Amino acid sequence: MAKRVSTSIAEGIYDLLQEWANEERRSISGLSAFILEQAVRERQKQMQKQSPPSDEKQEKS
Repeated sequence: MAKRVSTSIAEGIYDLLQEWANEERRSISGLSAFILEQAVRERQKQMQKQSPPSDEKQEKS
């Protein structure tokens, strides 16, 4: 089941989102969901690229 999120954004950003949504023939809500999904997927990729932390403690010099 899809979840809902409510947020507030600056008027200038809203206007830019509206233009972008219009260009892609999407609603602002649909575009926002798409952007958030892409950002989360990108973050997951970045997190997977990072090596897991070592269990060994580093010695102090």
